[in-house]
Amino acid sequence: MTRAPHTPPGPPVVGNVPRFADDPLRFLVGVQEAYGGQYPVVRLEPAGGQRIVVVLDAALVHEILADRERFVRPRVGPEASRREGLLSSRGPLWERQRSVIQPELVGGQLAAYADIAARSVEEMLDRWPENGEIDLVAELSMLTMQVIARSLLGRDATREQARTVYEALDTFAEEFEFGADALLLPDALQSGPSAAFERADADLEAVARDFVDWHREHEDPPDSMLTALIEAERDGVELSEDELIDQTVLFLTAGQETTALTIAYAFHHLSRSPDVRAGVTEEATGVLDGAAPSWEHLSGFDLTERVVRETLRLTPAAWNVTREVRGPTTLGGTRFETDDLVLLPTYAHQREDRVWGDGDAFRPARWTDEVSRSHDSYFPFGSGPRVCIGRQVALTEAQFTLAHTLQQYEVDVHGDELAFEPAITLRPADGLRATVTERE
Repeated sequence: MTRAPHTPPGPPVVGNVPRFADDPLRFLVGVQEAYGGQYPVVRLEPAGGQRIVVVLDAALVHEILADRERFVRPRVGPEASRREGLLSSRGPLWERQRSVIQPELVGGQLAAYADIAARSVEEMLDRWPENGEIDLVAELSMLTMQVIARSLLGRDATREQARTVYEALDTFAEEFEFGADALLLPDALQSGPSAAFERADADLEAVARDFVDWHREHEDPPDSMLTALIEAERDGVELSEDELIDQTVLFLTAGQETTALTIAYAFHHLSRSPDVRAGVTEEATGVLDGAAPSWEHLSGFDLTERVVRETLRLTPAAWNVTREVRGPTTLGGTRFETDDLVLLPTYAHQREDRVWGDGDAFRPARWTDEVSRSHDSYFPFGSGPRVCIGRQVALTEAQFTLAHTLQQYEVDVHGDELAFEPAITLRPADGLRATVTERE
C-alpha cells in the first residue's frame, strides 16, 4: 500500500516551514519525537520553494542512503554546485575518484596516519600556555588541518594556509545558514553567492592549487592521497586539473571542521561530566604513561572511544544528510515525487527518547553493552556507498587528541549550555573557549 506523507500542522499558506527555518534543530527533534514510530516520513509544505520530506524511520534512512540511483546528493549552495570532489560528485566521476582514494584509507596507511595525528597533537600542546585561555575550536581546527595536510597532501600546511581555510569555512557557514528565504523562495528568486563567499572560495582554491603545483614540481613527491590521485592519471584514471583542485579543496575542508568540532564538543561534554573526564584521564595516563599515542595504544582507549561515540551521537557535526529524488518512486510504502528534497536528520534521530532513553543525556556508558555501534538510529558518518570515507581516521584522531591532551592538561570549557548554528556543519553559536592548565 502506497501512502502520501503526513504533513505536521502549521500556519496556513506558508505551512510549517517558517518554524523549521527559525529553529531547525528544535523543529526536527520535535517532529521526530511527535511522529517517530507513527509515520515513516512527514512532508513540509513551502509556499513556492522545493518540497521537503523528513524521514523519521531509521531503517528507511539507510534504504535511501543505499540507493544512489533514485536518491542523489543535491547540489546545495554555490560551493557544492561548482566543485566536483568526492563529496559532491556523482556517477562515473564519483566512481573514479572513490576507486583511487579508498585504498589510501585502509590497512597499514591508518597506522601511518595515526602517527601523524599523534605528532601533530604533541606540537599543538607544545604551543599551549601552562595556564591560560584558548579558543578551542580555532586550536583544534589548526590541528586537524595539519593532520590532513601531512597525511593526505604530503606536506605541512603553513599557519597562514590553515588560517585561510578556517576563515573560508567561517564564511561558508554564514552563507549556508538556514533561513526562511532559502526555504520559502523559489530558486529563481534566491540571491546568488555573496562577494565575501567569492573571495573565500578563491582563497581556498589558491591554497589547494599550491599543494597540487608543489606535487607536480617534485619528481619524487612523498606518498599521499594527492600523489595517488596525480599518479592515477598515468594508470588510465582520467582526472582533470579542475578535478584535482576540487578534490584537494574537499580534503582541506571536509575532514578538517567536522573532526575539530567533534573533539571540541567532546571536551565540552567532559567539562560537564567531571567523573567521566577523570576516567578518561586515568585511562590515558595508564595506557600512555607520558608517551605520545601510537596505533598500538588505540585498543586500550575503551572509555575514550565511548566518549567519542557518545559525542558523535549527541552533537554530530554532520547534523543532517540530504538527498534529492530523481524521479517519482515508492520506498517503504511512501510515495516520493521528482525533485523532493529529502532530509535525514542525524541530530534528531540520535536524540529520540523512544529509541535511546534520555536521549539528551551525555552517557558514554550506554555504549558498553546496551547500544550496538550498528544501531539504525546512529549514523554520524552517513551510511551506504557514500558513507564517510575517512571515518576511521577521524575516530582515531579524536581519541588520540583527547587522551594525549588530558594526560598533560586539565581542560575546562566555558559555559554550561551549547547553542548551535546549524549550517553545513553543527557549529557552536558563541564559539568554545576553554581554560587549560598544565598538569604537574
